[in-house]
Amino acid sequence: MNIILLAPPAAGKGTQAKFLENEYHLNHLSTGDLLRQVAREDSELGQKVKETLSNGNLVSDEIIFQLIDHYMAETKNHQFLFDGFPRNILQAQTLDDILSERCEKIDAVFLLDVTEECLKKRITGRRLCKNCGAIYNVTEPSLKPKNESICDKCGHELYQREDDNEKSFEIRYREYKKQTEPLIEYYRKENKLYSIDSMAKAEEVFHRITSIIEKEMIK
Repeated sequence: MNIILLAPPAAGKGTQAKFLENEYHLNHLSTGDLLRQVAREDSELGQKVKETLSNGNLVSDEIIFQLIDHYMAETKNHQFLFDGFPRNILQAQTLDDILSERCEKIDAVFLLDVTEECLKKRITGRRLCKNCGAIYNVTEPSLKPKNESICDKCGHELYQREDDNEKSFEIRYREYKKQTEPLIEYYRKENKLYSIDSMAKAEEVFHRITSIIEKEMIK
């Protein structure tokens, strides 16, 4: 089973991805995580990616393809959950080709639907654990940590991403709308798109997704 999570920044992809990864034992392939990992490296590519992310811009397809190809080649379990990829038609077609070579395909694309106003609020309140990667949000009661600077799960420090600010969000959201709307149509025509109202609590959104998976994909 291969699934794509499609959503604007701060729509809850990371949270839903962790739920799905644990429930169905999928490999969570997050281009955002891969890029941030590269950005921490002391290399020319790392510096380039870091600068691009800090400015709220999108990394080139060429770099994304390199990271995706390397990750998939190194992974034994070929059941993937794609988070943040593809983000345009070219990437979608390239992914179809990569999976076809493995005699596999995309089974479902879940579009997390959230209003722009809510997204902006979420992104400025998002916090992550430096140790275990847990995701919180100081503006949402169901996701708020007991202490805004400490992880409830492991007790390590929470931090805010450099690109989790209003300026970066506005740039990223415009790019998302511009590039992703054609992608939505691409998967709708293939009858693989499922739109999920994601204004509810994370657990309710997860239930909506799993209900579709259990009904449509697991026989």
